[in-house]
Amino acid sequence: MGTISDVLYCARDWVGYSRWTDPEEGTVFGRWFAEKTGEPYFGVSGVPYCAMFASYCLDWAGVPCAGMPSAYCPDIVNAGEEAGATVSCEDAEPGDLVLFDWGGDGLADHVGIVEENHPDEGYMTTIEGNTSSGSAGSQSNGGVVARRQRGYGSICCVVRPSYDGVSTAPIEGGSGDNSGSEASDSGSGAGLDVDGVWGPATTRAVQSALGTPVDGIVSGQSTSLDACNRGGLSSESWQYGGGGSYMVEALQSKIGVDADGYFGPDTCRALQSYLGTYVDGYVDYPSNMVKELQRRLNDDAF
Repeated sequence: MGTISDVLYCARDWVGYSRWTDPEEGTVFGRWFAEKTGEPYFGVSGVPYCAMFASYCLDWAGVPCAGMPSAYCPDIVNAGEEAGATVSCEDAEPGDLVLFDWGGDGLADHVGIVEENHPDEGYMTTIEGNTSSGSAGSQSNGGVVARRQRGYGSICCVVRPSYDGVSTAPIEGGSGDNSGSEASDSGSGAGLDVDGVWGPATTRAVQSALGTPVDGIVSGQSTSLDACNRGGLSSESWQYGGGGSYMVEALQSKIGVDADGYFGPDTCRALQSYLGTYVDGYVDYPSNMVKELQRRLNDDAF
């Protein structure tokens, strides 16, 4: 089970995402929720995704919460109250879910994740899905993941998830410290740190899962690698020169693209689509695609 820092790490990593520039139908979070629930409706364009974003972050971290996963804010409030999991605004802590009632009609319109609470000043810093980046635009259906500051007056409920376990993510958001070993001392499956960097340990786990020789090296890559790698593919593992990689060929066959052994933008996009992450053909540092891959390898689900 994950921790507060895991949930915040995931939420922070998505700040700046916009449904308006997502190249696929719907949103990353809606497509994920549609697959999880078996309800295709949630994956289409125009479906508000604030609750699905919060659900995604909790699920990614392995943190249970009353009423979650959910796509409907009032259900989260009702479940939180029934479970005795609600707290006051003044007692809210990082990682809590905060629900907003813009119209004062007693019905929750929107949900975010508390990043910081400032009870002396009467406001919270939050990370929210499907909002706007400022006061202009829709606060509940603005389309982007953004960091916001919200006064207590608009808050109708705070729900505390069930946090426990050892963190797999850095406490500070976003970049993290990826200079250490990828291998974890505990956990199931491959035992990888979910750090979003594809280095030798991740390569060995992929090679093992695909049944190719296991050496931690992706050899024989061409300059097509440069077109997609923004630092998430570690030079310790990914190497140039030669006729391609058996591992990449096996990976390409698995995800349904031309198996030429070279990892480039087309293969990257296909892998992102296969894993259900944002599809743009780039492997960032750290990479949400690689994190999802590492998580599936840890769960023996790749």
